[in-house]
Amino acid sequence: MTFEIKEGNKIGLINQNIVDTALFTDEHDGALLETVRLSESFFDQLKRHPVPLQESAIRAISNNSQALDIYFWLVCRLHERVTVQKVSWPALKVQFGASYTHMRNFKIRFRDALQIALAIYPEARVGIDEDGVTLSPSASPVSRRLPKKMR
Repeated sequence: MTFEIKEGNKIGLINQNIVDTALFTDEHDGALLETVRLSESFFDQLKRHPVPLQESAIRAISNNSQALDIYFWLVCRLHERVTVQKVSWPALKVQFGASYTHMRNFKIRFRDALQIALAIYPEARVGIDEDGVTLSPSASPVSRRLPKKMR
């Protein structure tokens, strides 16, 4: 994954490896993930900045990888957002649609997958228009309170 950082008139990029290694088992119905080792820097980031994902939401869209990617992206970007941000179609295509040759085709697929992601994250305040997507501060998809048995 590549992250863009802006500070004043400076723009930078961070390349983040998520997985160092993965082991798959070859089964009759297809390969199954047996073990995965997250990169140390990604794991450290997760410990320092946990992302509030809703397990039931992940299960509900687990058969749609693009909707799952968009759901994760929205949760990461929205739950701590304090200002409105516009993300252009070209920037979205770089992140979510590098395999699409034509922007027109990417927009159609992205809009469909976004609607699925928004259905399971109704708190997300997202606008979509001809220029791209507008992200607004939104409530987390999960409660910040710990269950009674963990208090």
